[in-house]
Amino acid sequence: LAVLINGYVSIAGDWLQGPYVYYLYSTYGFGKGEIGQLFIAGFGSSMLFGTIVGSLADKQGRRRACVTYCITYILSCITKHSPEYKVLMIGRVLGGIATSLLFSAFESWLVAEHNKRGFEQQWLSLTFSKAIFLGNGLIAILSGLFGNLLVDSLSLGPVAPFDAAACFLAIGMAIILSSWTENYGDASENKNLLTQFRGAAVAITSDEKIALLGAIQSLFEGSMYTFVFLWTPALSPNDEEIPHGFIFATFMLASMLG
Repeated sequence: LAVLINGYVSIAGDWLQGPYVYYLYSTYGFGKGEIGQLFIAGFGSSMLFGTIVGSLADKQGRRRACVTYCITYILSCITKHSPEYKVLMIGRVLGGIATSLLFSAFESWLVAEHNKRGFEQQWLSLTFSKAIFLGNGLIAILSGLFGNLLVDSLSLGPVAPFDAAACFLAIGMAIILSSWTENYGDASENKNLLTQFRGAAVAITSDEKIALLGAIQSLFEGSMYTFVFLWTPALSPNDEEIPHGFIFATFMLASMLG
């Protein structure tokens, strides 16, 4: 239960930011082209770092990687206070790195800790099902509504959700540091990155199902991230005021129901 709660707190730090990234950049006076470059920087950073983050977490420690996620994302949130393009670009790169850590290090730590303590394997699938349903569903919805409360109801401005996200991330980091133990990957299976890339390339070329699965995943992710970038300007083409957090919550409700 404690692990799930910490996971929800940590992922809330990510979901809180989602509805307001494009809107914040537009309030700083950037056009769609410049905002697009910022988004690409974040996605590109996640792509590049995502190829090595698993190996680094195994070698340096999954707990340390989770703490790094919190620190990196807090720094990314801090950059949102600056209207300077270069500072925001640094923030996007940091955010991309943090995203890669979020969707790898936490799960790796949980699986290793579960096995180390000798828990039943069926408990692991139950934990993941709850994490997906609540973390990617309920927590995302509540995060959108909370962000809407901060920006629209309390009129704290578009940077308020990022400050709130930083607070959640700090709480998550405190829980990790105070209650988690460190675990590592199997030392006997540690290989250098080049060897791992070669093994992955062989697996892809030797089984077309793996290649097709990768292509399907890439196409889905591409369409999803295109939607992530376009939904805000599509709903407010003339910079109309819209409840970004509430709209995001309805998106996530539809996703959870689907």
